[in-house]
Amino acid sequence: MRRKVSRVRWFARLFGIPLPKGHDEQPGIILIQIDGLSRTQFDRAVKRGRLPFLARAVKKGRFHELSFYSGIPSTTPAVQGEIFYGVKAAVPAFEFLDRKSRKMFRMFDADAAKTVEEELARKGGAPLLANGHSYSNIYRAGASGSWYCSQDLSPSTIWEKSRPLKWLVLSVIYLPKIIRVILLSILEFLLAVRDCFTGLFAKENLKRELLFVPARISICIMLREFIRFRVLLDIERGVPILHANFLGYDEQSHRRGPDSEFAHWTLKGIDRAIRDIHRAARRSDFRDYEMIIFSDHGQEKSIPYEKLRGRPFEEAVKEVFKEGGYSDHVISNATATDHRVLGASNRRRILKEQPPDLPLPDSVVIAAMGPLGHIYLPDSPVPPSLEPIAATLRESAGVPLVMIREMDPERPVKAFTRSGMVELPRDGAAVLGKDHPFLTEATADLTALARHPNAGDLIVSGWSPEGPAMSFPPENGAHGGPGSEETRGFLLLPDHLFDEPPISGGRDVIRGEDIHQLVHRHFHPQRPFPKIRSTRPINRTLRVMTYNIHSCVGIDGKLRPERIARVINRLQPDIIAVQEVDAHRLRSRGHDQAEIIAGLLEFRHAFHSMLEEEKEKYGIALFSGFPFEVMKSGLLTKADPSRLREARGAIWIKTDGEAIGTPFHFINSHFGLGRDERTLQASTLMNDEWLGNIPDDEPVILCGDFNSTPRSPVLRGIRGRLPVTGPAKSGHRSQPTFPSLRPVAKLDHVFASRHFKVREIIVPTNHTATIASDHLPLCVELELEENA
Repeated sequence: MRRKVSRVRWFARLFGIPLPKGHDEQPGIILIQIDGLSRTQFDRAVKRGRLPFLARAVKKGRFHELSFYSGIPSTTPAVQGEIFYGVKAAVPAFEFLDRKSRKMFRMFDADAAKTVEEELARKGGAPLLANGHSYSNIYRAGASGSWYCSQDLSPSTIWEKSRPLKWLVLSVIYLPKIIRVILLSILEFLLAVRDCFTGLFAKENLKRELLFVPARISICIMLREFIRFRVLLDIERGVPILHANFLGYDEQSHRRGPDSEFAHWTLKGIDRAIRDIHRAARRSDFRDYEMIIFSDHGQEKSIPYEKLRGRPFEEAVKEVFKEGGYSDHVISNATATDHRVLGASNRRRILKEQPPDLPLPDSVVIAAMGPLGHIYLPDSPVPPSLEPIAATLRESAGVPLVMIREMDPERPVKAFTRSGMVELPRDGAAVLGKDHPFLTEATADLTALARHPNAGDLIVSGWSPEGPAMSFPPENGAHGGPGSEETRGFLLLPDHLFDEPPISGGRDVIRGEDIHQLVHRHFHPQRPFPKIRSTRPINRTLRVMTYNIHSCVGIDGKLRPERIARVINRLQPDIIAVQEVDAHRLRSRGHDQAEIIAGLLEFRHAFHSMLEEEKEKYGIALFSGFPFEVMKSGLLTKADPSRLREARGAIWIKTDGEAIGTPFHFINSHFGLGRDERTLQASTLMNDEWLGNIPDDEPVILCGDFNSTPRSPVLRGIRGRLPVTGPAKSGHRSQPTFPSLRPVAKLDHVFASRHFKVREIIVPTNHTATIASDHLPLCVELELEENA
């Protein structure tokens, strides 16, 4: 990894890019999009070993795996519009007719992407990637820098960003990496040639097969490596937010199908790129990064319309409209590789006098670059009803689903399926199938699609729950429509973002607007943290936690008080004892850690210092969700520099009766490392100044890091005064908490008086808890006895 960082730094120096020093308190986030990979194919790729890094990361708990709902249309410009701006259904399809300008918009065109993004900026909130960078996306989303996005593909932008001399010098520096890319390209070329012959045996078009070979190399190898390098550079620069889209799998899936070996082959390279980015993000000293990995949509295994019906879709539509009394002026771009103008008698005139992007006003326009298409009627003649045409498209042309545009929100949307005419949203199950994973949401979005300002007068879809999926251009994998696979991507969330709303609120459907909100909260965290939904009983129960927070320095070496607060918040304790807390220390950037954590939890707190050097303090603290009075705080033993022993102490508070219906005492302590000093500390804690001063009929809880195992003489003495512990009375087994990576030692303990019984003992082992400190937290749920 050091060599990679060194090369990135060489690049920065060559191009005059300053690299920051020190540490920025603002967190960072990296969004990685694997275009077109459905949840089903993600799980299959994990089993096949195509995503080894992501599989390990999920298994270790670094990420939580969820399903992601794309919305409808299930296409990148719509999903990214929702993620980047919080606006649903930014476009009605990847290709559509803009009714205001009468231009055909294809979202890989720079002008189309710019126009749509300007509209998104007016409708939505602040762009998500402000002050960040955007790679291989439809939109720039406010990024200060973008590469390989739709708007970057205009000739002027390409020339502006070309710097041939420096790229020549850079090629010398990166010669080993370039050789590797060349070798990978040769391998991909050989696979592509083999794939080409496979396609010919499957009776695919020779011209398209040959054209696909360079596309595979450029997208699957070259573009992926360019993006990988640029993101590594951005991490070195400390760019606060990045979004990178890897297109290789989606490109292959369109050609060979989402479950094909050739499509899954590309995932290993993408997985390696994500691995390198993740490692660089974790090692970043300047900024603390989190990563979200997702797919914007899935793909349906589809059959081309022409293969199913024996003729191109345009010809079928042309015949239907001839029967309806329309002229044969039909302008279409139903495939990504050629543009057709239909109408035998007028074809030459139309091509000569009218550019394809400016359809004639008396033409019927088809926009069907995928399994979801739109048919736009001319202003005249206006049919009295579109129902006969829609029915004919369904019956004669064999289109599985035809909807009629309906701009009146009070009226249902009429749709024609194999079972006849139905209405949306009432008959969503009949259109989508009762087993659709997002039936409610997809029904609502499909209905909204028919009301989109730029929707066609007729909307056609190749999806049917009763048969194979169909796509209007020649492709074996497709997306854009309402299918169960194309709308179901995957989402990998880092541990602490998994605790944020809407995740913690129990939402079953996570979609683009939720990612938009999660990222916004990451940069503007709520204070206090939102409370996580809890189903535990409240009456007479008390959830107690003890946690050695290691000065908020995790085993990854990063100082993150917010991370400690998230670990605590996730378990929803009522009262917490923490040890090894810094206040205004230079090594902790001057933070008052107890105050920060208390603010995030919205808890009252108390702090006791056991080490003071001028303004710097170090000690123990406690947090309570209900009022308390500090009864005593002080030392149990003084520091002994000759024996390298720290001062050790305790805090004693008494709460009111709000928590469990009766006041109780709560003591937090941190014992030393030497056996003799621990014995002295325990003896002091048991005398009349501390526990000995509490009447036997008043409930008491003692917890902390005692640096002692359950069977040690020190703890046996404490247990004589406070008998209720996990293994002593309740049958629960105590659990090790140290070290956090591989806990083997039971050093953290909770003791309680006879007034309590133990309901549950919890030691979290999720990724955040594992790395936040060198100890895991110990959480014990106590219940007040009936006769207490």
